[in-house]
Amino acid sequence: MLVALALATAHASAGNPPSAPALTGNISTDIMFRPVSATTATLTIRSAGSPQAIEIKRLDDTLALLADKRLAAIWPQVTEWAGMGLEKLRDSAIGAAQVLFAKGRTKDADTSLGSVVGPKLRGTFLLADALLNAGRIDEATRLMENARGTAPKKGMRGPIEWAATSTWLAKAQHVQGHVDAAIGIIEASIPPMGNDRTKVNLEVNRAAMLLEVGRAAEALSAIEAAQDSFAAPGGDGPFTTNARVRGSDRQFAWIKSCALSKLGRTAEAAAAAMPLHAAVDPQENRFVIDPTITLRTTWARCTGNVADAAQAYADALAGEPFGGDALLELQPALVQPSFDPAFMAKVRQHPVLVPLLADRMQRLTGDLVLALNGWRPMPRSKSLTLASADR
Repeated sequence: MLVALALATAHASAGNPPSAPALTGNISTDIMFRPVSATTATLTIRSAGSPQAIEIKRLDDTLALLADKRLAAIWPQVTEWAGMGLEKLRDSAIGAAQVLFAKGRTKDADTSLGSVVGPKLRGTFLLADALLNAGRIDEATRLMENARGTAPKKGMRGPIEWAATSTWLAKAQHVQGHVDAAIGIIEASIPPMGNDRTKVNLEVNRAAMLLEVGRAAEALSAIEAAQDSFAAPGGDGPFTTNARVRGSDRQFAWIKSCALSKLGRTAEAAAAAMPLHAAVDPQENRFVIDPTITLRTTWARCTGNVADAAQAYADALAGEPFGGDALLELQPALVQPSFDPAFMAKVRQHPVLVPLLADRMQRLTGDLVLALNGWRPMPRSKSLTLASADR
C-alpha cells in the first residue's frame, strides 16, 4: 500500500566535452556537462575524491544547474542544449513522452504517482506530466480524465490506478492555486473505492490540502483516521497482504505534526515530527518515494517555523552539493500555492542560510522564471500559514 502526495530520444552529442574548473571552498573542482540525449545529460564532478556523476533527467534538474552560481562555467553548454529559457528541453520532453505514450506501455516512471500504475498507464503519466510542466494544463487534464474514466476499473490495479489518476487531477488544480477544487476532486474520488485499502492514499492527500486552507482540526482528524486505516490488518484490495511502503510513516508525520502545530499543541507536534529527523532515508524498491529532507522542508513550510525551514534547507543544500531542488524552492520568483512569499523571504534571510545562499544561489530571471513556474500564469497566493515563528 502506498502513501504518496505528492525519456530518452536520439543521442544529441558524442565524445568528451570540455571540463570547466570551479572552486568549492579551497578545493579545485573540474565540472563536466555532457548531453546524452535531447532530454537527458550527466554532470560529472572531479575533485580530490572519486568522480561524482549526477543524472540530469528533469526540467527541474537542468534549471537547478542554472540556479547554482558555482556552475557558471558550464551555463553556456547547458543553455545551448536546453535553450536559453529551457524551451528546447521542454519541447523535447514532450516529444519523448509522446513516443512512449504511443507505444502503449513502458516501464519508465519519473514520479511516485507514475510508479504505482501499470506499464499500460505509465506512458499516460509521463505525457501528462510533460504537458503539465509545460503549462499545457487543459490538454494534460483531458488526457488524464480519459485515462481515469468515471469509476475504478476492474482488476487488481483498478483501485490504485483510480487513486493515482484522481490524485494527479487534483495536483493539476493545485498547481494553479485552486486548492479547494483539488480537495473537491479528492473527496469525490473516495466513495467509488468502497472498502479498498488503497483509498488511504486519497485520504492522506486530502488531509495535506486541508492544512493549506486553514482547516487544521479537520486535517488532524483525517490524518489520524488514515493512519489507523493504514495500520489495521485485513480489508479489501490487492495490496492488503503486501508490506506497507517503506517510509510511509514520514508522510503521516509531517501532516499530523503540522496540524498539531497549527492547533497550538506544540509538544505533541514536536513528537509527531520525529520521523522527519532520521539520519538515513528508507529504501523502497517498488515505488519512487520522496527523500526525507523533502518532507522535512514541506513540514517546516507548513508549520511556518522559520528556523526549522532554514535548517532543513541548509541540510538539503549539504546533501546536494551541486544543483538540487532546494535552490529552486528558495528562488524569490517561485510562485506556488504552498509557498508563502513573505515566509520564504524570512527563511532566506535566516543566519543559517545567508552565507550558503551568498556562496551558491543564482537568482533566476527572465525566461528562466517562466520555466521555474511551469510556463503557467499564476498570481501570488495569500499566506497559507497561521503564523511564522522565528524560533
